[in-house]
Amino acid sequence: MSYFALSLRVEIWDEKGNILSRIVMFFLMLYGGSAFSQNEQMFSQTSFNPAFVNPAYAGADTGKYYNVIVMNRNQMAGIDMSPGTSVLNINGPLTIADIPGGVTVTFYDDRLGFLNTPAFNLGYAYKLEIEKGSLSLGLSAGIFFSTLNSESWRLPDGAADPAIPTGKESKRSFDLGLGAYYTNSKLYAGISVLHLVRPVLVYGDNPSKLPRSYYLMAGYRMPFENPDFELKPSLLVLTDLKSALYSINTLLFYRNRFWVGLDYRFKSSLGLLAGLNLFPELKLGYSYSYNTSLLSRYGGSNHEIMLTYRFSVYFDKGRQKYKSIRYL
Repeated sequence: MSYFALSLRVEIWDEKGNILSRIVMFFLMLYGGSAFSQNEQMFSQTSFNPAFVNPAYAGADTGKYYNVIVMNRNQMAGIDMSPGTSVLNINGPLTIADIPGGVTVTFYDDRLGFLNTPAFNLGYAYKLEIEKGSLSLGLSAGIFFSTLNSESWRLPDGAADPAIPTGKESKRSFDLGLGAYYTNSKLYAGISVLHLVRPVLVYGDNPSKLPRSYYLMAGYRMPFENPDFELKPSLLVLTDLKSALYSINTLLFYRNRFWVGLDYRFKSSLGLLAGLNLFPELKLGYSYSYNTSLLSRYGGSNHEIMLTYRFSVYFDKGRQKYKSIRYL
């Protein structure tokens, strides 16, 4: 797998010349050159969408709201064929036979040069009320797709790379994830593992399996004497048990309507976050981060946008009611 990651990352920028090829090699050196670092994404705004990396979050924070979250992240902007990730997640409570729980649905697309890895996951979480909080246990299952399209790929001299198959290849694999999530009035913490059955990445005659990815998250609400302000620090760790990525995030909220903050990724990037509630049910967030690694000398900033919509669903004698932002 190391050769696959190196070949894809180094040679993909051929139209821009050798300098950009060296940039990509630096990227591999910083992240260990493994499939883990190339195919898992850490959003700066994950605290607004924990269900993306932990199926146990579904229905954990509230008993009545459903959330629709759209997120898009572009890395190394300005560099040709730079990586990008898009996510659509829908999650909320689901009670079956008086058993409290939650459901989550995720559509995911990761773009890495001429390698695309879209995925679809459906998850369920069982919710337990415990002293001063609640604990949820979640399971997700879905389909992981891997598509390699190198029809337009050429080396700087115009020749085809013999190490990369020509044409388009696709592979479909089953995927599985597990998670646990605890929350109370001030604290949340979760742990999850994705790719339990290790989906396959296509690469000609040498298919490679994704390693299991482990996420650890935690956050805390810190109110001030002035009730208009609130601070929410959080931590997100992503690891395959061989290497790890760390993100520390701190957001300052004003009247729970506006927020600004900082996001620091250890030896990787420093970012600014901002957002607002356009309506009580609709949120818009944006994140900009600057590379603090060796990539910084070549530019290539990271941009991330988030849109969330929250709505309530009530069931009463078979009739369903919901709140709409049209009637505020």
